Parts: sequence; structure tokens; C-alpha cells
Amino acid sequence: MACPRGGDGRTFILGTEGYIELRKYVNVASGKSGGNHVYLVNRDGEQYFDVSGQVGYPFFGQLILDCMNRTEKAMTQEHALKAAELCVQAENLAKKIQM
Repeated sequence: MACPRGGDGRTFILGTEGYIELRKYVNVASGKSGGNHVYLVNRDGEQYFDVSGQVGYPFFGQLILDCMNRTEKAMTQEHALKAAELCVQAENLAKKIQM
């Protein structure tokens, strides 16, 4: 069966005492449908949270409004330019690999 969204958007946040796993679109082979699943695992055990309807991505909408309205609610211009500068520096320092 194919993924309904064309991907399985997962994020793992690893720590010294446990980890958090985010499953954005599907919860493969779990019997739980839909997305927005969060798993927290640490020395106290395992916890599961269904965060459907509780999370979102407000930054992207705010950023678009900033561009249209010339405001700085999502991110200051200084912050955005520093992020772009760091990206260019990282690209310039990256090693080129011949395949």
C-alpha cells in the first residue's frame, strides 16, 4: 500500500536519556490511522500522544504575510539574512564529491 501523502515524514530527536519520534503523515504498521503521532521514550517508559488538531505550522503563514506586508512578525530581517549567510558559508565550505 502506498503512502497517502507520498512520504512518511518522521523526525527523531535523540537524547542521552531517551528520544522523541514524530510521525507526521502515517503511522506505519501500527494500527493507528492518520498522522500527527508523537512517541516519547525515556527511563520512565513509553508514552504515545495523538496530536491531531493540536499542532500546526503557523510560521509559514506568518512568513508569507511578512513578505506581503513588509512586517517582521515571523522572523526579523536580520535573522533571515543571517540564516541565508550561514547557508552560503556552509555551501562554500562543503566538500565536493565526484560520483
